Amino acid sequence: MPTTAKPIFDLPAIHGEGPVWDEQQGLLYWVDIPGERYFKGDLKTGLSTSYPVGQALGVLALREAGGIIMAVRDGFGFYDEERQSLQLIEPSPEQHNEWVRFNDGAVDPAGRFLAGTMAWDETSPIGQLFSLTPNLQWKSLIQGLYISNGMGWSKDHKTFFFIDTLQHAVFAYDYAIETGDISNQRTFISFPSNEYPDGMCVDDEDGIWVAMYGMGKVIHFDAAGQKVKEIQVPAPHTTSCCFGGDNLRTLFITTSKRDLSEAQQKEFPLAGHTFMVETDVVGKIEPRFKG
Repeated sequence: MPTTAKPIFDLPAIHGEGPVWDEQQGLLYWVDIPGERYFKGDLKTGLSTSYPVGQALGVLALREAGGIIMAVRDGFGFYDEERQSLQLIEPSPEQHNEWVRFNDGAVDPAGRFLAGTMAWDETSPIGQLFSLTPNLQWKSLIQGLYISNGMGWSKDHKTFFFIDTLQHAVFAYDYAIETGDISNQRTFISFPSNEYPDGMCVDDEDGIWVAMYGMGKVIHFDAAGQKVKEIQVPAPHTTSCCFGGDNLRTLFITTSKRDLSEAQQKEFPLAGHTFMVETDVVGKIEPRFKG
């Protein structure tokens, strides 16, 4: 199988993140955090469209009832694509905290929306992980985070995986699917202090795929946390990934051109684009928010 991803779509992001596959429509969504927008691309036509949000957008997810839920600078909200307008959930966590913003998230198998915050300065441990229930009640699950990042669940729903980039680790937790509570934190995959795990996804065999910021690759680990292979990306700042396509074997990868010098942008002209690569494993259809 190929180990180098190829670019798709013509809309590069400043800082692409959070790809989400819509298996019902055959569309890919991804966000541009500082661009305050998200994109929607159709693989069959190759066409993509951007939608303005009006503030830094960390992550979006699809709703079971249709539409989109988001975690933005000021908290959780619903986005109306036709009106291109954002309606915040009041009150929202960190709504009036100017020191943090939301960064990444995912929907759990019971339909809750989890999203984490991080400091704007990207170094202070003041981030939290929040869980939003379908009846729009939220609670904090983890505090003292540096950069809340990739998350996902095991196939049996009993284990929650979560990345804090500046702790250089994928952590595992026991997950109580009935309540959404977490416990028993342990380090599942540890990285050297000069490596920065960003977003991630979990395949149907409980393999974990981690986008490595600054390294131009996605690393595939098996269910035991052992490295299997690497997917090379012709852009140094790989940010996140998800599975999709007709058979859920396509890995979509987002990248960033933020923090690149003028010389680096010339060396990596595809930085900020979204990429795809066919794999020999099957991904999972991600749950939708039930609120």
